[in-house]
Amino acid sequence: MPKKKLDYLLIPNSGGEAKKEREKRALKELKNREVDNIIILKGKDSEEDILYIGKILKSGDKVGFDTFSLHYKEYRTIIRKAIKQGKFPKGVKIENVRTKQNLKQEIYGTLGLEEEKLMHEKVEYQKDRHDKLFRKLKNFIKEVLDKI
Repeated sequence: MPKKKLDYLLIPNSGGEAKKEREKRALKELKNREVDNIIILKGKDSEEDILYIGKILKSGDKVGFDTFSLHYKEYRTIIRKAIKQGKFPKGVKIENVRTKQNLKQEIYGTLGLEEEKLMHEKVEYQKDRHDKLFRKLKNFIKEVLDKI
């Protein structure tokens, strides 16, 4: 069964292994289905990515996130919050265009998802947030993981 057309394929900006996996997955997806627009997300973090695309998308758009599963869950959590705040349109259909997830991404993805569940009430740009301690801890762990 052929996959449905996507209005947007969203690729989070990343480096190293993740970037290669996402590029490989995006190319495969482009061979298997029609995609109208590709956007490289360049926010400082997932919340800024959602705020950015929330200004572009409209109800009824079909969107694929080219990312690993925990990161996609984090995006879904942020989207639910952003919809409640009127910062993301209702009725956008999202799906995960899954990339492989290694142990480092599993750990960092878990931290990112828990941060969204526990720390942020509002979806804001980084400079407007008040919960800097958890973010500093998460970034420290990411730096340690990147050295492994």
